[in-house]
Amino acid sequence: MTTPQWKQLTDHVMSIPERVYETWVSGEGWDNRTRFGQEYGEDGVSWCAIFDWDMFHDVGLDAIVPKVDNVSAIAAHAKANGQWSEYPSVGAEVDFGDGAHTEIVVGFDAANVYTKGGNSIQSGAVDNGQGNGVWSHAHARTSTYVTGYFAPRFPDGQCPPTADPHDYRGGTAVASWRWSGPSGPAVTVSLANVIDSAHRDGPAPQGSAAHRADVLPVEQALESEGLLPAQRVDGSFGTDTVTAYAAWQRRLGFSGADANGIPGQASLTTLGSKHGFSVS
Repeated sequence: MTTPQWKQLTDHVMSIPERVYETWVSGEGWDNRTRFGQEYGEDGVSWCAIFDWDMFHDVGLDAIVPKVDNVSAIAAHAKANGQWSEYPSVGAEVDFGDGAHTEIVVGFDAANVYTKGGNSIQSGAVDNGQGNGVWSHAHARTSTYVTGYFAPRFPDGQCPPTADPHDYRGGTAVASWRWSGPSGPAVTVSLANVIDSAHRDGPAPQGSAAHRADVLPVEQALESEGLLPAQRVDGSFGTDTVTAYAAWQRRLGFSGADANGIPGQASLTTLGSKHGFSVS
């Protein structure tokens, strides 16, 4: 049975490691430069809305959300297209502080809405008002900080869990929903696409990504293995990723031409089984 698109999105959002993604610049503060800005094509700026768009983009759903870097523009789009709600639903983009910040809804209950987003700070941390990473949060649904929600329509026609008793997508309101883990392997990676990217991305202009959705899970796994710097996890199988993958192949005992940084079925399947993706 195919995993609903709203669940694919939520699984992907929850797979992003929670940590600081920016660099601290002495005398200036956090620099807003992240792999999320690089993916979006606009780096060094506030990136909460950019992070949201990237999450939809990574799972092939960017066509259902506007590519804008401004929270108020997201809200305006939602209201103009009948997709604005006062109730949370999974996969919705929440508007915090009337345009101040946005995150993606990953759950809710009668009292709280649970979100995860970029350009934010860890709960309880203080950074002088600047976000610096990807973190999860809980807010009271009645908080004045919660302005409303952009609830996009998913192309597969399935309405996500929603608290809206009149959800325009036809779903029946539920009292609560919390993410409890991915639906089997969260991602299926095409070996052919990864190999194609390994040959094409390096010689192409910086940041080119022939098959971003297939490469990202591989790079995230290499990062978790301590083989690839976080700033190189961008969906582009460039020279740094080739070098990192070669190190993974050597770790498995391959050598010579079998450790050239170009993925093979055995090495990629082993990496996927360890880090939650399957290989086709």
